[in-house]
Amino acid sequence: MENQNSVAYVEKIGSLVEIPGADNIELALIGGWQAITKKGEYKEGDLVVVATTDAVIPQVLSDLMEVTNYLRKGQRVRTVKLRGVYSECLIIPTKYIPGYGDQYYEGMDMMEKMGITKYEPPVKMVQLASGRKFKYHQNPFFRVYHKFPNQKNVPDMFNEEDEVVITRKLHGTNARYGVVRKKKLSLWDRVKLFFGNKWAAFEYVYGSHNVEKGSDSQGFYATDVWSTIDNKYGIRNSLWKHVKDTYFPEQLTSGVIIYGEIYGVGIQKNYDYGMNDIKFAGFDVEVNGKYEGHLEEDTHFSCLNLPKVDLLYQGLWSKEEQDKYVFKNFIKGSKIPHEGIVVKSVTGDRHKVSKVINPDYLIYGEKNDVGDSH
Repeated sequence: MENQNSVAYVEKIGSLVEIPGADNIELALIGGWQAITKKGEYKEGDLVVVATTDAVIPQVLSDLMEVTNYLRKGQRVRTVKLRGVYSECLIIPTKYIPGYGDQYYEGMDMMEKMGITKYEPPVKMVQLASGRKFKYHQNPFFRVYHKFPNQKNVPDMFNEEDEVVITRKLHGTNARYGVVRKKKLSLWDRVKLFFGNKWAAFEYVYGSHNVEKGSDSQGFYATDVWSTIDNKYGIRNSLWKHVKDTYFPEQLTSGVIIYGEIYGVGIQKNYDYGMNDIKFAGFDVEVNGKYEGHLEEDTHFSCLNLPKVDLLYQGLWSKEEQDKYVFKNFIKGSKIPHEGIVVKSVTGDRHKVSKVINPDYLIYGEKNDVGDSH
C-alpha cells in the first residue's frame, strides 16, 4: 500500500463468507479487514475502497451511500458486532470515486481524492508556569514517535520466520522524554563548551506525542501529566545520568529519547484501569534517530529504573499465538476489554511493527464514551 497509515484505500475483496443464520447479509474479507455487506452486493475479486477505523467520511458521501446513521459521532467509521461476527470497516463502491473511470489500483490511497480524513483528537494546551505567553520553538532533535500501521492494513507484514515481541497496548496518552542536542546554542553555552563542558550542547526535553511541553532552554509548563510523571519517577535526573554514563557527547548526533504511555485515572474518559493514580510504562527508545532492538531497549529502561509495557510473548510469529492476546483479554479484575497489542520485530526495525486492536474494545469504547487515543 502507498501509505500504510491510510484509512481509505483501494483493495480487492478476497472472499465472501456466509454468516450462520443470516439470509440477507454476508461477510466480506478484504486484506486484514472484514465488513458485513448485503448478500450478493459484491463478488470475490471486486475492487472497492476500504474505509477503516477512525476514517472520517464526508457527510455528502455518507448521505449518498445512505450510511450516515451507521457512522459514529463525528462521521467516523465504527466497529459493530452482529450475529457473532465483527464488521470493522466501511466498503465504498468504486463508483463513488470522483472521476470514476480513471485508473486506480490496489493499495492506492484515496483519502485526499475522496475527502476522507483520519480522526485526530484535539490537543489540549496548558499555560506556562510564569503565565506569560511566548512563541515556543520546537527542537528538531526531539522527534515525534514513529506512527505504525494497523496490522489489518498490512496483513502480510509478519511470517513464521519473524522473531517478534508482543506487548500490551495501553490506552492513555503518549509521552516522550529526551536528552537531545539543542537547536541553538546561547552565548553561555558556547562559553561552557570552550572550557570543556561538551554536554552544554544538550538539553532535557519532554512532551506529548505532538507537542513539546518544555525544555531546559525555554522553560516548562506549570502543571501537566507529563511533568507529574517526570517528578514521580525522577526521569529528568535518571535520564541525564544514564546518558552521561553510557555515551560520550561526540557519540550522540541527535540524542536519546524514551517513549511511553501515561495511563490511569483522569487520562482517558471511562477507562482508568481501576487505578486511583497515574502511571508510566515505556515501550521504545530512540538513539541518534534509530530505534533500539528489544534487548537494548530493555537495558535502557532497566538502567532508568522505569516500568515497561507488559511483555506478552517473545518468539516466532504466528497468527494463532498473536490472537491469544487480542480476543477475550480483559483488564485484571474486570470485564473491560484491553485495547489490543503491539507486534514488532526484536531488532527494532520500523518496517516490522504494527498494532492489533481488539474489536470488543472498539465496541465497548463507543458504548461507554471512552476517550480517544493520543
